[in-house]
Amino acid sequence: MVLTVVVVMLVLLMAGVFMAACGTEEAVQEPSVEGVGEMETVDLDDLLISVPETEPLAPVPAALGTLEPGHAWPELLVWPRFEPEVWPRSPDEAAMAFAQHIARGDRVAQPRPAIQSGITATAELPRLAEDGTSFGVATTIHLQQVQLVDGSLAWVVMMALSDDIVVDFPAVGALLAGGTFVLGEGRGFEGTILFQLEDQLGQLGFAFAQGGALGENLPFKTHLLFAQRPASGLWATLIGSTQSAVDGSLLALTMLPMRLVDGS
Repeated sequence: MVLTVVVVMLVLLMAGVFMAACGTEEAVQEPSVEGVGEMETVDLDDLLISVPETEPLAPVPAALGTLEPGHAWPELLVWPRFEPEVWPRSPDEAAMAFAQHIARGDRVAQPRPAIQSGITATAELPRLAEDGTSFGVATTIHLQQVQLVDGSLAWVVMMALSDDIVVDFPAVGALLAGGTFVLGEGRGFEGTILFQLEDQLGQLGFAFAQGGALGENLPFKTHLLFAQRPASGLWATLIGSTQSAVDGSLLALTMLPMRLVDGS
């Protein structure tokens, strides 16, 4: 009797488990495939997190006041080489002092007002006519502000450039001891252009070049020799100029800072 009851209970239990399993299969439905063909595909690259590109920040110029004392001026410049009695405190003052320094004869051309951009500036030095009136451009003066040893600020001339005398060689700051070829293009009275190499104490050498005339630049090449080393041992200035045949006034001027590079 007892065995019969146990058997009946096991049968009922197994029947309940079977029905539960069947109910579960009915509840779990497979996902419908209807409309799958209409679904858009997704590129995995589109799911990646991307960092938007941003424009680089513009460099912030260092304040002049942060320059270390002792760097009175750059090594490559054309004026001044000696400490002047009074340092020019503006680009206009420096341009005028430079005009007096390079003047030919008794007349000094008045530079036009300087155009300043930060710590640099340019000023045009005009030519002088026979009656003293100014015309054209003899040279464009390139200036830079520097910090002196005492921390004060002054202006110096880095170079002077003229469209009438364009020097392609030697490059700024590259001068071989003993001599150099000077190549470029330019013009002057009867095509004559005078080139000089000077240091703080005076002229080291000179040479004439033949360029164009009557407003036309033509190629030139000349060999400028010098036997004596610059007084500083390294630094000198290459000067190309043309002058008026009437009164010797300056018609065009190019001045480039030079440094001996051969280690001799």
